[in-house]
Amino acid sequence: MEERYNEKLARREGKDFKFVELRDMVQKIHDDMEADRARAEDARLADAGKPGIETVIEELKRQNAEQRELLTALSETWRADSNKQNADTIEAVRSTAREQVDFNVQGYLDEFSRALAQEVRMLLGEVGKLREERRALQHELGYLLCMKAKYGPGGEFEPDWKPPPGAPGGPPLDPGPAPPPPELPQAKPGWRTVPNRPPPQSRKQKKKDAAQPQAAPAPDPRRQVQSWATWQPNLDYVPTPQSQEATTLLVPDTGSPGLFGPRSPRGSRYGG
Repeated sequence: MEERYNEKLARREGKDFKFVELRDMVQKIHDDMEADRARAEDARLADAGKPGIETVIEELKRQNAEQRELLTALSETWRADSNKQNADTIEAVRSTAREQVDFNVQGYLDEFSRALAQEVRMLLGEVGKLREERRALQHELGYLLCMKAKYGPGGEFEPDWKPPPGAPGGPPLDPGPAPPPPELPQAKPGWRTVPNRPPPQSRKQKKKDAAQPQAAPAPDPRRQVQSWATWQPNLDYVPTPQSQEATTLLVPDTGSPGLFGPRSPRGSRYGG
């Protein structure tokens, strides 16, 4: 009982400790949320004194209108100054042109026309030469395209469809592997073979060899074997006679059915 009571007290103390930790955690979260709320309120109050986006847009529009007016005024002023300077320049040229010596404008025009005519004639000749080269290149291209159409794949000399090998107009058959070359006979050597001569024997050795008697010839082994007709059969290899007579089976005669079906019986009116 005491042990159970101690265990119960220990569990209760653990639960109390966990409850205290949970309460502290919740309190900390609540304090953090209050601090965040306070910071957000301070930031909102600080931003309240700043101008809004609408104010900034209005200010930008006003500055844009002022710059447009300034550029318009500047362009008008510059255009007026340019017109004034142009008018002053033309007036100065006109006032000084009357004081210059008169010149022959038609002569200058004729000389310029003659020089220009030579240049134009030269340019026209180059253009004609380029045109002839272009025609020659076009002719060569046409001839090459015609040759390609004839000799290329699908053309006149190499159509898409070809006869099979061995057929008239088709490629030749595959001759297969070439036969091996015939073996040439081996050439005779250039050196001549000379048999070795036996060493010379003395006269005494010759006489001794002649005095020795010759041995009798060995008997022919074929005469020692008897003929096969005199052999006796082995009783162990004699076949056993049959226990009953062989039966002969008769096979019925099946004639040919004929070209137009089975034949008529022998006793028909036509067969007699």
